[in-house]
Amino acid sequence: MKVIIAGEIPFLEEVGDLCAAAGHETVLYLVEDFYSAIESGMMMDEAEDAEVVIDLHNESVEAKQELLFSLSQAVPREALVLASVLPASATQAAAWMASPERVVGFGLLPPIRPEGMVELARALQTGDRSAAEAERFWRGLGYEPVWVEDGPGLVRARIVCSLINEAVSALMEGVASAEDIDQAMRLGTNYPYGPLEWADLIGLDTVLGVMTGLFEEWGDDRYRPSPLLKRMVLAGWLGQKSGRGFYRYNDDGNKKE
Repeated sequence: MKVIIAGEIPFLEEVGDLCAAAGHETVLYLVEDFYSAIESGMMMDEAEDAEVVIDLHNESVEAKQELLFSLSQAVPREALVLASVLPASATQAAAWMASPERVVGFGLLPPIRPEGMVELARALQTGDRSAAEAERFWRGLGYEPVWVEDGPGLVRARIVCSLINEAVSALMEGVASAEDIDQAMRLGTNYPYGPLEWADLIGLDTVLGVMTGLFEEWGDDRYRPSPLLKRMVLAGWLGQKSGRGFYRYNDDGNKKE
C-alpha cells in the first residue's frame, strides 16, 4: 500500500517509521517540502497512486486548511485521508477536502511507540467504508483504534495539553522552576514525563495549536493559551526539535547539562 504523509517533526518521522515497518511504501514530506513538490509537479507524480494520505500538521487551523486543500488537489479522490485533529475537528478537516466522506480524524501524541492506542473520530461527513478502512489501517500498524467524539484534541491531547498549559502558567507566575514543576508531577502523580518536558517533546507549537483550537471551539477561559506559551512559540523555542524550549537540547535530542 502506498502512503503519503505530510506534516511536521516529530510526528512525521515517528508515524513514517510505523508505516514503513508495516511494509507500506511510505513517502514523507515536511510541509515546506510538500509545497515545493506541488510547485515542481513532483507531488502529482508521487501521489497519483496513493491509497492512504496522512496529514500530520498540528500547528494551526489555517496552516492545516491550506495543507489539506492542497492534498485534496494532488491525491486520488478515492484515497483514504487520515487527518490529525489536534488543532481542528475532523468535521473541519473534511470540509476542506474534495471528498469529505473519505476523511477520518485521529489523535496521537509523541512519543509514538511501535504499538499502542490511537483515537479515531468520524467527521459528520465520514462514510462507513472510510471508517472501516481507517480501523484496518491502524490495526495493521499495531495500534488499537478507539472511537471518540469529534472535536479539537480529542481526548488525550485535550487533557495533556491543558495540563501543560497550566504548568506553563505556574512557571510564568513564579510558582516553581521548570525542573521542580516536572519533578513534582513525575514523582507526585507517577506521570511518565513532567508537563514541561512533555511539551518540549510534543513541540510547543503543537501544544499552542491544540489550546488555540480548544479555546476557539468552546470559548472557555480554561483553554486560553498561556501568554508565556505564545511568546516562546513566537521566539522559535519549540522544544527538542528546535534545540530549546523549557530546556536546552543537544543535537541528539538529549538535554544539555
